[in-house]
Amino acid sequence: MSPARLGRPHLLLFASLYAIQGIVVAYFFNFNQGYLHAAGVADATIGWVQTIATLPLIVKFLGGVISDRCNFLGLGHRRPYIALGLAMQSVGLIGLTLVYPTRHLAGFTALATLAVAGLSLYDTCCDGMILDVTPVPDRGRVQGTVTASRFAATAVFSLGFGRWLQVGGTGPGRGDGVIWTCALLAGLPFLQTLLSREPRRGAEAAGFRWSALRTLTRPRAIILLCFGALYATIAYGVELNLSNYYHRLHFGEGDVGNFAAARYLGRAVGAGLLPIGARRLGRAGVLWVALAALAGSTAGQGLVESRWSAGAWGFAFGAANGWTDALFGVMAMEAADPRLAASTYALIMAASNVSVLGSGLFSEAVAGAGGDYRRVFLLAAAFVLLAAPMVPTLRGLEAKSG
Repeated sequence: MSPARLGRPHLLLFASLYAIQGIVVAYFFNFNQGYLHAAGVADATIGWVQTIATLPLIVKFLGGVISDRCNFLGLGHRRPYIALGLAMQSVGLIGLTLVYPTRHLAGFTALATLAVAGLSLYDTCCDGMILDVTPVPDRGRVQGTVTASRFAATAVFSLGFGRWLQVGGTGPGRGDGVIWTCALLAGLPFLQTLLSREPRRGAEAAGFRWSALRTLTRPRAIILLCFGALYATIAYGVELNLSNYYHRLHFGEGDVGNFAAARYLGRAVGAGLLPIGARRLGRAGVLWVALAALAGSTAGQGLVESRWSAGAWGFAFGAANGWTDALFGVMAMEAADPRLAASTYALIMAASNVSVLGSGLFSEAVAGAGGDYRRVFLLAAAFVLLAAPMVPTLRGLEAKSG
């Protein structure tokens, strides 16, 4: 095996961990609301349950700090935390099937939060392990592979869970099989984690210093954070409002599910193509492609008129997002400090968490435009291009890392 390429066992482990993330996200982001609604929980309350349950995603960098700093019972800085996170996720998910939401809403919310906290822990520690073991020249291939794995799993299981719940029904007792499936599928990456080797930490990684956080105050890192916040806010603002847009066009729920699957398949393809694009186009080239593709596919949503065009533009939008997400991940790896690898990487990636503002901003813009989605799609596309002046600085991250 060439020292410039990550070995297959570790690559399979990382792809498996990202895939189980995608599976759990497919449930929580698409079907947990319906489960609660079927149990008789009010819509406003469901929103708060979802908000509280997903709070660990915002502070998941804390898991990176612990992993970077503490050797878990002498077993390592990565593997034991990954295994613990997977176990927490499965315990939380199984617990959801044992608690009736309207009778013990606080308990249900706590278990959902435990599941997401477990996901946040193994996600952050997995990213730290990727930084520990991936050779610099292979970062694009690894990031593209794992990102594609997550999006492919989300697409496939969104479709599968949707069909399952459509036939069998959702809510306590009827939709529990889907939750158990999410919990049990975590067994594969759990076993892979136990059988994997804890990576050796280099001298820089072993020399833990809180001062490593200063890397986030450097001009290039600040520009990178701004890029992540800008593209993610626009991308997810559009993403989270597409279902309302489709309803305006009189598409049914089945159509909405199919279009979502097309977007996630597009994300997998876009992420998978990034390494090829990086070799042929260079850093500046893939950045320009990211901006052009995201702006073009955002504006293209206004051209949707039929199921075919909705699926095609959805796939294009997903591919643009998958390419850009994977690219942002690579640049975050380059900007992270090896002395606090998981923490600084997670903090950089957290820039995209401001995307939660995107949904509200987009819907407010639609309301201000009198319900004219097409005009707002054009406006969002124009905002994407505000990142163009950042390209020269972001291009320099590659040279710094190399």
